[in-house]
Amino acid sequence: MRSWCRVALVAVLLLGCTPDAPLVSPPPPPPPPAPSNRWSDPLTWSPAGAPVVNSDVTIPLGKRIVLDVSPPALNRLTIDGSLTVDPDSSIDLTAHEVFVNGAFTVGTAATPYLKRFLLTLTGADSGTTSGRVGTKVLAVFPGATLELHGEPRLGWTRLTASAGAGSASLSLADPVSWRPGDRIVIASTDFDPARAEEATVATASAGAVTLTSALRNSHWGILQTIAGRVVDERAEVALLTRNITIQGDSQSTSGFGGHVIVLAGGVAHLDGIEVTRMGQSGKVGRYPIHWHLAGDVTGQYIRNASIWKTNNRCLTIHGTDDLLAEGNVCYDHLGHGYFLEDGAESGNTLVHNLGLSARVPALAVRILPSDAKPATYWITNPANSFRDNAAAGSVGFGFWFALPASPTGLSAGAPDLPRLTPLGEFRHNVAHSNRSPGLQVDDGPKADLTTETTNYTPRVGAMANGTPVVAMFQDFTGWKNSGRAVWLRGAALRLDGAMLADNMIGATFAASDTWLQNSLVVGESANTGASPNPTFPIRGFEFYDGTVGTTSVTFANFVGTGLRAASALGYNRSNGFPISQQNMATLVQLVNANGAYLENPAANKDGDKAALFVDADGSITGRVGATVVANTPFLVTTACVSHVAWNAWECPYRYDGLVIQSDIGEAVAPLTIQRDDGVSVSLVGVPGNPQTSQMSVMIERRYDITWTGASPTRPRVTLQRALVGDGITVSLPFPTTSFNVVRDAQSGTPLGSVASLALLAASSGDKYFWDAPTGRVYAKLLVRTGRTSTSVQVIGK
Repeated sequence: MRSWCRVALVAVLLLGCTPDAPLVSPPPPPPPPAPSNRWSDPLTWSPAGAPVVNSDVTIPLGKRIVLDVSPPALNRLTIDGSLTVDPDSSIDLTAHEVFVNGAFTVGTAATPYLKRFLLTLTGADSGTTSGRVGTKVLAVFPGATLELHGEPRLGWTRLTASAGAGSASLSLADPVSWRPGDRIVIASTDFDPARAEEATVATASAGAVTLTSALRNSHWGILQTIAGRVVDERAEVALLTRNITIQGDSQSTSGFGGHVIVLAGGVAHLDGIEVTRMGQSGKVGRYPIHWHLAGDVTGQYIRNASIWKTNNRCLTIHGTDDLLAEGNVCYDHLGHGYFLEDGAESGNTLVHNLGLSARVPALAVRILPSDAKPATYWITNPANSFRDNAAAGSVGFGFWFALPASPTGLSAGAPDLPRLTPLGEFRHNVAHSNRSPGLQVDDGPKADLTTETTNYTPRVGAMANGTPVVAMFQDFTGWKNSGRAVWLRGAALRLDGAMLADNMIGATFAASDTWLQNSLVVGESANTGASPNPTFPIRGFEFYDGTVGTTSVTFANFVGTGLRAASALGYNRSNGFPISQQNMATLVQLVNANGAYLENPAANKDGDKAALFVDADGSITGRVGATVVANTPFLVTTACVSHVAWNAWECPYRYDGLVIQSDIGEAVAPLTIQRDDGVSVSLVGVPGNPQTSQMSVMIERRYDITWTGASPTRPRVTLQRALVGDGITVSLPFPTTSFNVVRDAQSGTPLGSVASLALLAASSGDKYFWDAPTGRVYAKLLVRTGRTSTSVQVIGK
């Protein structure tokens, strides 16, 4: 009885109950952890025995194995349970393929792996793409986790002093923990991307590295100040060596390397790894690192990786959203590098990545036709973020916004509309030493994956009838690009805060409502180098299409030589297409720079003949509202002033656009337009569109149109890009007296006739005059309130 009381008292104290309350049973203990076995322990493999060469190994569900020794070369390693590399062991693991259905761990985010882990994927090309993930693969299947966290090391930095050819030392902008024997790459700082070169570290201190052999090329490493702004053309220097390496075997250099694929439902966290001899040339979906149709992968990442000497791209983000790619290095890859594949990828963040040495695959192994001009960053959906990335040398493009109308490939049918989608973020990115534009927004893929001319017109809700949304490409730096630093095609685009230097052309906008603003454009800096074309007329900004222009831009160091002209402003060369008469420049500052240069128009290029831009505030010409026009007599009068250095004229006039068309497929060109003082211009028509011809014209003048061949039966003449009250008189021959003249053709309302040119001149654009002796119809084009254009059409009865 006394013993029972003691037990009850204990219960009261421990359980908080009264003697009369029922006793509460404690919760059951948690299940014991799955047994953890070391690979080296024979009991781990009992009774079958330890794996042998070329065996298939499966780690069963619920079993945890610690890989503490380097096993023999395996065939397939299947991880249904858990495989963790011993943090105190250096391991070589070789297998034809590794299938992860459970968990494969080499280090964690909290405790990175600091020894040496080398995974080598082996196997020969069977000639087919077999199975869901193919062969020679590390595959992360649904429900699986791959954790690879290597030693934290700075992936890339820049020079702080120039390193000349023959030098064997580098001064670096950041302290590094690089070591003797580490492999690095130094980017080109010239027009030629092939001037990038690899090197091996001999010694390293916090901010200095010596090399085991001398550099073959010079690499610029000095900050410059030009027109009060810092110009940074320093070479990037990147570490290729990591302590966790995934590689293809020695046969992979033939084109059939390994690949890593993360499938939907799989989870991968990759940090501080090296990936080399990977990717399978010519095989779709067999890329070095590849998130494949993985959907929302929020929280997953690849950081501080080096991906180099690859056979098929670099990092592929395919049908995947919200991935983080940060601090990676992509070097010496075939085809596009950082690759957003189909256009259904959104919410991904690429920050502080470096890419260089993109190469063209052989024709037989190109995944896309566009791989003929490989982009370091191939971007098929603008709804992603790109910050502080560098495209440091490609035989193609740097950043290529290749936007399809709708997603392509395996993502066909997804609801995205990339050409209408607002831009996520594009800020503080750098492109240099590319043979094609450093930033290209044009030429998106079609359903058959060839590309077509593309207009990027972002709209609210990505709806065609949505309100336009301005796309801001901010603080972009482009230098030493062999063609242009920037090419934009679309509407409502802004290149803001840019620094463009030492390019053959700074920027060209084949666009409308698109502006270069708050920027510095430098013709030549102290970073001199052999020009790819020493006779090419370099220019800072090219007008094209329109309406486009510059505002608050400083142009510096555009000085011509005996071999070539140089100018802050110019026009796209050999242009046969229409331009906007409202193209303009304002708030321009010229520092040691020729303001403009317009080349002599080619006889077969009507766009050249019509070329002009408006100096809105007089910062180019000194005269507010003056127009700078090409060396086309039709655009010039005695009131204009010749500028020899510009090869152009400064005129006190405002010009509108004159459009001559036929709406039933008839050719309207070639033709001649004669001004009322007898000066004429011959036009050949818009390339590929003989139903249209366009020219710039002064207002308040008469223009007589004459066809070189047969007269069209339904000619329409339009005055466009005009202000209310603008007017001109036009005449054109019409071979029959049976016709109507209609204003603004859609209305279909015939105009009344008057008996003389004087009466026509006094009219408000609602009359025409028929001059029987000459067989010409005269009409007055007068822009009415609320409109920016007006037209007349002659229609035979």
